Amino acid sequence: MRSLRRLYADAKLRTKFLLAFTVIVMITVSLISGINYFVSLGVIKRNSGEFSQYLIGQIGINVDKLTTDVEQAAFQQFRNSSLSQTLSREPDSEAEVYARKRYVSDFLSDLLFIEDYYKSVSILDAAGRSYVTTRKAAQPVEDPMERIDLAQIQEMRGRALWFTDGGDTLYMAKALYDIETSSYVGVIAIGLESDYVGEILAEVQNLMDGDVLILNEFNQLFVSGALSGAAEYYLDQNLYLSGKAKSDFEYGGKHYISSVLSTDYDKWKIVQIIDVGRLTRGTESLKYWTIGTLLAALLLAFLMAARISKSITANIRLLLQSMSKFTLDSKHEIIVPRSRDEVGMLAARFNSMAEKIDDLFHSVYREKMLVQQAEYRSLQLDYKALQAQMNPHFLYNTLETIYSMAKLKGEEEIGELIYLLGRLLRESLGKKGDDITLGEELEFVGRYLAIHQIIYGDRIEVRIDDDPALAECRVPKFILQPLAENAIVHGIEEKPGKALIRIACRAEHGDLVLEVSDNGVGMEREKVERLLRPELYGEAGEGSGKHTNVGVISVHKRVRILHGESYGLSIASRPGEGTTVTVRLPAVRRDE
Repeated sequence: MRSLRRLYADAKLRTKFLLAFTVIVMITVSLISGINYFVSLGVIKRNSGEFSQYLIGQIGINVDKLTTDVEQAAFQQFRNSSLSQTLSREPDSEAEVYARKRYVSDFLSDLLFIEDYYKSVSILDAAGRSYVTTRKAAQPVEDPMERIDLAQIQEMRGRALWFTDGGDTLYMAKALYDIETSSYVGVIAIGLESDYVGEILAEVQNLMDGDVLILNEFNQLFVSGALSGAAEYYLDQNLYLSGKAKSDFEYGGKHYISSVLSTDYDKWKIVQIIDVGRLTRGTESLKYWTIGTLLAALLLAFLMAARISKSITANIRLLLQSMSKFTLDSKHEIIVPRSRDEVGMLAARFNSMAEKIDDLFHSVYREKMLVQQAEYRSLQLDYKALQAQMNPHFLYNTLETIYSMAKLKGEEEIGELIYLLGRLLRESLGKKGDDITLGEELEFVGRYLAIHQIIYGDRIEVRIDDDPALAECRVPKFILQPLAENAIVHGIEEKPGKALIRIACRAEHGDLVLEVSDNGVGMEREKVERLLRPELYGEAGEGSGKHTNVGVISVHKRVRILHGESYGLSIASRPGEGTTVTVRLPAVRRDE
């Protein structure tokens, strides 16, 4: 992804315009086409779903009506006959048994031929005797009473139980009760041709692809067409028990929608299962039209973007050509822009800039000649400075000679003093640059104080508390020597007794803190203010005789100039107790 962004960033402006216009149009057209396609698809699905609900609703109404007609026909026939009295009375003789059997057979025959689609009628009395009559006497008869749970049918209290034998016969069974006493007298079952209800499903399947299932109140399959694999999966998984009017499921890598409608008192459940792919197969043409429109729009957008980007970048090409030629020979030809847009104004500004660069080129050439002359004079001055270096080297050599003579004559103290003075002068004059390491500065001030220890003898004690971890921190050159000198001159010389000068360094919150303290005469608060802020009192420094505080003031100003107002000196002092001068610097090491 980063490489693509880099490639786009390095592309020419015309290419960027072309890509930008194309992408904008592509996104816009894609969004519009995609939204239209999916909205249309949703409308098709919704309308198909509503139509499906209407169809299965009509199926439910028709099935309920057809089954109710059979139930009422059986009830009216039973009510208009004396069958209840016949079944409730047990025969006492052979003649009564024959008469009873004859009456029941006549009743069954009358009921059988009420409708052409009746295939059989059977009765099971309370004593368990079964009577069966079929339309085709020669055909083997299956007694439906063997498939009925008598306890279940009696619990239904006269409501009809519909079921199928798994073949081409539908059965309606219901318990019979004596009209006068309401006592149970038996069960009647009527067998019907499956086409009686199946014709309804055939008509619906011609209108809409899919499986239509009719379940009885016990969720048993009652009537269906040829079951597909999806319908069998639906029944095996008992998906109709979800309680949802509409639900989705996956089978065989396809998406299906099931619609369930229950009739009054949950007597029937009408289920329709539709393959979404077949439902939306009419949208293929819509998809092709959408893709075709998108491609045509992209082609048109690309051609328009190419034309527009070319006209926009025409002035830029002129400007680039002029700039390329100008960088080669520094000769500028006036650009005549083709328009007065921002790029045209840029070309005009470039014309003006090129003229000024040409003038500047000649000015720089003249200044270069002057610089060469100045460098020649500087070389002459360096040569004279080299000659002047004889004096410091002469001084070093002289001090070393005195040191050697003092050592030969046994003057160890004088020799040490001369040696330290020579080292001090060599380091002060020899080191170049504005800053050194803290270790070098401590070494320098240590030699300076060692000279004073020789001069003053046992009267001065020096303590240097250094931290090896801070030795490589960078500090301004000669930042401690003026403070040590000030402590000796203004703190120690004016107070009798043994003097202590202490130098300490530490790290504090990312800063470097240096302290120079003494136990001298100390200072008043006003004198401290005058020392750190002399500009408020109109004084450059304060001191007695030839000694002033210019060194301390110089250190304070140098630190602030280099590192800002948050750094510099602070002085804590009490008259008669001593003075502590604290220098705060940023902790900057050699390798940073």
